[in-house]
Amino acid sequence: MKILEGVTVIDFTQAYSGPFCAMQLADFGARVIKVERAGVGDQSREWTPFRNNYSGYYSSINRNKESLSLDISSEEGQKIIKTLVKDADIVLENFKCGTLTKMGLDYDALKEINPGIIFASLSGFGQSGPFKKLAAYDNVVQSMCGIMDITGYPDGDPCRVGPGIGDSFTGLLLCNGILMAYLHKLKTGEGQNLNIAMLDALFGIEENAILYKSVLDQNLTRMGTRNAMFAPYDVFTCTDGLYTVAVTCDEDFARFCNAIGKPRLAGDDRFYTNADRLANYDALMAEITPFFANKTRAEVDEIMTVAQVAGGSVQNVPEIVHDEQINAREMLWEIDDPGIGTHKNMANPMKMSLTPPVLRNGAPLLGQDTDHILEELGYTPEQIAHLHEVGTV
Repeated sequence: MKILEGVTVIDFTQAYSGPFCAMQLADFGARVIKVERAGVGDQSREWTPFRNNYSGYYSSINRNKESLSLDISSEEGQKIIKTLVKDADIVLENFKCGTLTKMGLDYDALKEINPGIIFASLSGFGQSGPFKKLAAYDNVVQSMCGIMDITGYPDGDPCRVGPGIGDSFTGLLLCNGILMAYLHKLKTGEGQNLNIAMLDALFGIEENAILYKSVLDQNLTRMGTRNAMFAPYDVFTCTDGLYTVAVTCDEDFARFCNAIGKPRLAGDDRFYTNADRLANYDALMAEITPFFANKTRAEVDEIMTVAQVAGGSVQNVPEIVHDEQINAREMLWEIDDPGIGTHKNMANPMKMSLTPPVLRNGAPLLGQDTDHILEELGYTPEQIAHLHEVGTV
């Protein structure tokens, strides 16, 4: 049995953050009914890359779901949602703050229908505060939370972290909150209202930048591939690319020095402690950088592995998709998708011995499950045909 089998999710979300959250639930067996705008669908259906005139982006974050095409602004559309909610466990939405309230589909309205409903909202700035009605995407939130300012090199402009961490990390946090709320519901029968903001989520992972400000009143900014807390903790040039090393304690540093053939550095007053190494960073780099210059990444990797020093090659995407560790961990699922066809995509990284994530189907075509869902709710073929005619579905 799948761990979330029997759990029903009504998913209003679109774009990335909400669908990514819902996909986690779907991967572990929840029935996720994705409610999409009639005739239009999730906005990510318009996002590249395309194959067969179908969005690979949409496909990548909507597997294992069903698609209900519905005009929720219509009276009949709202009636359908309220009927679905009666037997649902979770409602998930990422509309602008107040959108569902105008339609009579917010938490206060739906808990009257189903007191045990878990109503989960995800937005750029949350359901409170002066920015609550503003829209946001990953780049906006990375900018505003401070992450962009601490990413990049000191002599360059702030940089966005490559993947959309504002969306994915916020989606994972909301998924975590939903599961805790569901556990509470199992214990008490009570539902509850959750809301999470992308700005809050990224602010909450700024780590040493916030600590340095609050503890030392120091402002950390861009440091390239360095780390403000440890040394050496950087990227080095080899004959065939780049290699990174992480040394986080004096014991590690002694092993590192032996590995590069310079054991004397561990006893050098300039580098004796981590604080010393940070204070004399340029001198340290001058001592250790030549070791990497005439070796391949594989040669360095073998040396560091034997020495038990954390390190790894800086890999590009073609390299990582063929990486033996990624493949040993089965991190690429071959998906038979109804839109873009058979392809490989990222698997779920949560490995569980008894209740693992399961690939059941690719992302649904727009509205492909509409008639079946309406039949389950008791609609007759004639009623369903009429809803199609008037554009409700």
